[in-house]
This record gives sequence, structure tokens and C-alpha cells, in this order.
Amino acid sequence: MDTHPNWNLNADFAARNQFEKFNKSHPREYQSLFANLDKILTLLKQGRKVGGFYVGFFRSEGDGLFRIGQTGVSHALESRLYIYPDSETRILYILGIGEKSGQQDDINAAKKQIETIRKAQPRKTQPPSPET
Repeated sequence: MDTHPNWNLNADFAARNQFEKFNKSHPREYQSLFANLDKILTLLKQGRKVGGFYVGFFRSEGDGLFRIGQTGVSHALESRLYIYPDSETRILYILGIGEKSGQQDDINAAKKQIETIRKAQPRKTQPPSPET
């Protein structure tokens, strides 16, 4: 299997105070979310393609946005960590964290962040095919 150890994390779009508050209020869920993030990053570094594997706590929310849920925490608050794995740049952006009750607002905010990321990055383009 092809490996891609050059996947990197980027938390520039994550609101630090939101993460600190969540960690203080829900430390077990916070720890579980980031342990699951590490599992996803490991799969990507092994060369697995985004969307090319199934893990129960990892789900697409559309437009390149994925959410990671907490696992293995008894009586846990249902929580989500929102990420954008950019396969072209091999950067996994950490965008937000929240509870299920605020899920739709969190998804909308994360999708706006993805738009900002995409606009800011020049994309690689394929050279035109030679005419035969």
C-alpha cells in the first residue's frame, strides 16, 4: 500500500476558546474525539483515500466536510469534531467542535470555513491533454 506520511494538521481555522471551553466542560468526550482524529490521520497517512474507508465515527456532511464522533465514553454527551481533509494539499483542517444540539449551526459555519480555505489556496490544474 502506498503511504503518504506527509499529511499535516492545520488548526488555524479552529476557534481556540471554543475548544478550550469544550475541553473544560466535556474532557472525556474531547479526549475521545481527538483519539478518533488520530485514527483518521493514521488511515490517511497509510495511503487510504478520504471516503475510501468506513469507520463508524467518521461521516461526511457534504462539500468536503467530515465529522468525527466520540466513542467509548459511557454516558457521553453526543459530540462532534468537524474537519476538512484536503486530499490535494494533504492538509487535514480542524474546523470546529460541538454538541449534537448545535450540529446544524456548526456544519454551516464549518462549510463557510471550507469556502474560505478553498478561495485562499491556488489549486493545481491538470495540463491540457495533447491533441492526437
